[in-house]
Amino acid sequence: MSGIVVWVTGLPQSGKSTLARRVVRALRGAGRVALLLDADALRETLVPPPGYAPEERDAFYLTLGGLAGLLADQDVAVIVPGTAHRRAHRQAARARAPAYLEVFVDVPSAEAARRDEKGLYARARAGEIAALPGLGVPYEPPERPDVTATGGQDHAAVEAVVEKVQTLLDARATD
Repeated sequence: MSGIVVWVTGLPQSGKSTLARRVVRALRGAGRVALLLDADALRETLVPPPGYAPEERDAFYLTLGGLAGLLADQDVAVIVPGTAHRRAHRQAARARAPAYLEVFVDVPSAEAARRDEKGLYARARAGEIAALPGLGVPYEPPERPDVTATGGQDHAAVEAVVEKVQTLLDARATD
């Protein structure tokens, strides 16, 4: 038996981390071993800190996907809130994972900018941030996500993710 990587993608400030935390709590409440591997927290932990140039983003998401896969190999449900603005980033993570679900937090950029507590969109519009996905850097939404959420508080999406994770892990446990 192995674990699973659940990649939660969407624009910055769409609610990825909020949704991911809710999924982790629900999985733990159901008796599953679940870990939150937040891209923002990992960026703050790595030394040297990864940058935002295209090649640095590529390397960061390869690292994040590889780490998630290693953890999932230890029978853990790894929930990864990370923009991963290119489909190739998420495909590489899928290739490394023993099992994989993709969750798309589908929030329009105007809504993400409205709820932006970090000020990322304002800083990008002011030219202080040159490479914000969805504003200056294209964001490639998933073509066929396993679950689509309307924000971090989407209770139905949390339930759908938990159900899919449990079904996948239970099926793999009997193999």
